[in-house]
Amino acid sequence: MSNLLTNLLYHSNYRLMGLVGQGQFGRVYCASHRKTGRLVALKELNRDRFSTRNFLRELRFLLSLQHPNIVICQALEHTATGRCLVMDYCEGGTLRDLLSDEMQLHPLQGLNLIIQILAGLDHAHQRKIVHCDIKPENILLVATATGWTARITDFGIARLSQELSTEGFGNTGSPAYMAPERFYGQHSPASDLYAVGILLFEVLTGYRPFSGLPGELMAAHLNQALVLPNTIPNAICPIIRTALQKLPARRFRSAAEMLGALQDAIAQCELSLSEGWQPHILQRSSATRTIVPFRHAYQEGLQTPVRQLAALQDNPAAIAQPLYRVFSNQIGCQWVSELELFSKTALGTSFEIKNPTDLPLSFPLTTIRLPEPALQLQICAQACFAATQQAVYRLALPVLQTDLVQQRQPNRDALTIQQSAPQLIATLRQDAVLTIEPSGRWLATATPLLDKTQSQLHIWNLQNSQPFKPAIALAIDPCFQLLALDARHGAALSPITDSSANACIVGTQIELFTRRGKMVGRISLPIPLRHLCLTQTPYRLLALEPGHPNSLVLLDLKPLRIERIGLSLAPKFLASTNWGYLVMDGAGQIVLINRMGQEIGQIDGPINPTAMGLLNAYQVAIATWNGTEGTLSIVDLRHLDLDIVF
Repeated sequence: MSNLLTNLLYHSNYRLMGLVGQGQFGRVYCASHRKTGRLVALKELNRDRFSTRNFLRELRFLLSLQHPNIVICQALEHTATGRCLVMDYCEGGTLRDLLSDEMQLHPLQGLNLIIQILAGLDHAHQRKIVHCDIKPENILLVATATGWTARITDFGIARLSQELSTEGFGNTGSPAYMAPERFYGQHSPASDLYAVGILLFEVLTGYRPFSGLPGELMAAHLNQALVLPNTIPNAICPIIRTALQKLPARRFRSAAEMLGALQDAIAQCELSLSEGWQPHILQRSSATRTIVPFRHAYQEGLQTPVRQLAALQDNPAAIAQPLYRVFSNQIGCQWVSELELFSKTALGTSFEIKNPTDLPLSFPLTTIRLPEPALQLQICAQACFAATQQAVYRLALPVLQTDLVQQRQPNRDALTIQQSAPQLIATLRQDAVLTIEPSGRWLATATPLLDKTQSQLHIWNLQNSQPFKPAIALAIDPCFQLLALDARHGAALSPITDSSANACIVGTQIELFTRRGKMVGRISLPIPLRHLCLTQTPYRLLALEPGHPNSLVLLDLKPLRIERIGLSLAPKFLASTNWGYLVMDGAGQIVLINRMGQEIGQIDGPINPTAMGLLNAYQVAIATWNGTEGTLSIVDLRHLDLDIVF
């Protein structure tokens, strides 16, 4: 931990949320203002690598740049141990993230980012500032409802153009994007346009026109002829050729000229650029997926549709991992597990045990009944909680009175089930939303107030079934979801609406609170989200984006990061495990994604799915319903030909 980081924790106006990167002259942190909660990037400036003279120069440059496509310097933080610039925070990562080998960016999205880069450079060039290091890593992204906004960062090696002729600055930059004259210490606005030409080629093809080691790159930029593939539209080819001319005088005269030419070219070939792309898709996987047929390790018929499957994964204290399921028109719930299968129908109750020899045995089971249908189940370490429209009940986990580990063939006469009656722990209003802490220690509920413009937060201590904090009125739109992030913190999510656009939802607001009812922060996300769920990674959430049905959103809260994963399907059901994520669409197709966001396989799953849940890292339960009948299947991923390390 740097001295600056330690100092900022106690003596700054900002609260650090995590390290986001390593800049050329120091670390970059995500931080929030202690009073307003506004997110910023703190750029640490190392005294040894960044002299006072250069520091004042960069500050002078940055203060003169005020453009939506440039990262703006907001303030200066100076302490006894260090100094840093307070910059705009960009939560969408860098352009390099979008140009990965695993993902293909929609051509129009890539061209729109190039247009924004040119607009930002035109603003800087008009103020006699040359960036000198345009590359994907220096193009930060802000997520928007329609895609991304590009913002140029790191003007730390920029120079006033009139000084470039008298002051050398070496070959600082990235060889893959350096203009030929840059290798001889010459700089001009045309050098930045050459780098943009490389970017334009890369966003359309997925690779750069010149490659190799630094020495090979230098020779290629100086001497190698440009070869344009047939995949680049004819209208755009002249723009790339002009931008990548070896002599600066033959390139575009300004960023504004190149921007205008590119806009005209896009208008000519917009339809062809969208061929093969479905509407509202921003990016899609370019990897070849392994598609395996659906094979179940266990299956049973259903007489009633299942609306939810919930499980406590990998509980070392349990002999088996129970999987609860809720019927849409039944009162009560059922259990399924790796070793046990409990089932209840309208005609009676029974359960089966799958022993190590895979021979099913049937036994009677006492039915658990609730006063009204269960709408949501959440399993914690010691109990299962069932929420109805008006109440929350605690259901003790079933206990088997036999030693399944020692008996390969359990004696059905010696097997009994201990199950206590449901315990009422909270009474709710009909329109409440709720969340329960993973260990089952506290419950939070949110209900809209009478004017429908605010929500009221109640926090309940589940150990004594009494609210231990008075209700708190949240100054936000009505909350649509609550999440317990860890043992002490929760999040209330509400939509951000635009009153000038018929109350259109334009974003998502996250209010962070403690289990004691103290509000500790607010995060405004620039994109609408729904169906958020926790993952195995702390403070990482999975979410769906209504405007882009083929996207899965990975949302990190510490530090804030929004990452979109383009999928070949429109996800409807989400699940998280220790090796990654599973998403299933409404047709039953399942895609497996590792923790880096890369697709690793696809399962041709059952049609008409109604719910999906995980028993553990490798067993998936899927319920289906075709209108008159359905199935509950358990799939063992270890038995499928998939490249997964459990």
